[in-house]
Amino acid sequence: MRHAHLSFALAALALAISPACSSDRYYCDDTGCYYCDGLGCRNVDPPPRPTCRGDFECPEGAVCTDVGCVAQCDADRDCPDGTVCEAGLCVGPTEPPPTPTPGTCTRNADCGDGLLCRDGMCTPNDRSCESDAACGAGFVCLDGECRAEENVCRFNTECGAGRICVDGGCTAACSAETPCPTGQTCEEGICRDIPPVTGECANDAECGTGRICIDSTCVDGCTNDAGCGDGRYCDEGVCRVDDRPRPFCTSDDDCRFTCVAGVCRSPCDTNQECARIDVSFSICFENYCATTNEVTSDCSTSADCSGGEECIDGICR
Repeated sequence: MRHAHLSFALAALALAISPACSSDRYYCDDTGCYYCDGLGCRNVDPPPRPTCRGDFECPEGAVCTDVGCVAQCDADRDCPDGTVCEAGLCVGPTEPPPTPTPGTCTRNADCGDGLLCRDGMCTPNDRSCESDAACGAGFVCLDGECRAEENVCRFNTECGAGRICVDGGCTAACSAETPCPTGQTCEEGICRDIPPVTGECANDAECGTGRICIDSTCVDGCTNDAGCGDGRYCDEGVCRVDDRPRPFCTSDDDCRFTCVAGVCRSPCDTNQECARIDVSFSICFENYCATTNEVTSDCSTSADCSGGEECIDGICR
């Protein structure tokens, strides 16, 4: 009886050893991929694939599909174990062809949170935010975008001559003689952004030379500030209105007394001292002459205001 059991086991072992396994360490056929050790074969599954919303979330050399990030290939040798090269993609021998999901889009809304629709493709928008907590140290969340603290204003004094601080950005005052930069229009003496024309484009090619398609709107592209014109600057390849503060000073050497946060300040002990120096800075606050708004400020941006008010020069109005 023992001999019968032994014969049966040897027969089963012989069946488990395929011809390919007797000579190959690893092979694939139309039933799958296998590792061999000369005694038998073990099935090799395709490697785990990271989930993705578009090609931008896949490593170099891979594309996004409905089964996750899939490696590209020219031949089987380019593919990880468990897969073969089929139509330029590494897939398991028994897997159906995956469907590419590269992340095409028309509007930002097509992409989801934290993504930007640029040139018809979803791309990471590292500056997207809902609160200051979403931004790194030294940055604040302004109008859904992380901005460096030095690029955000609270008071007109931080903005430079002829400019007003509105909702954290320095906005040009305007008139018939002093028009607004491209992309803004004059409303009640303040330059306001012109609402973008959505639905203009699906990709850069539809915008013309030097322009870029973002969120279905054609905007001016750039490589440096000079290419954007007066009142605008180049920000990550896109021209935007320059609403950054313009410090009056960078050191005490620029001032009669001292430079504090980009503004020349006069030291003081009383309000009367300040009024005699400059009536615009008539209040002695923390031992420096300050404006009334600086002392009574109730907002940094319009998010601090209610009832449709805006934060202008540090006051909700």
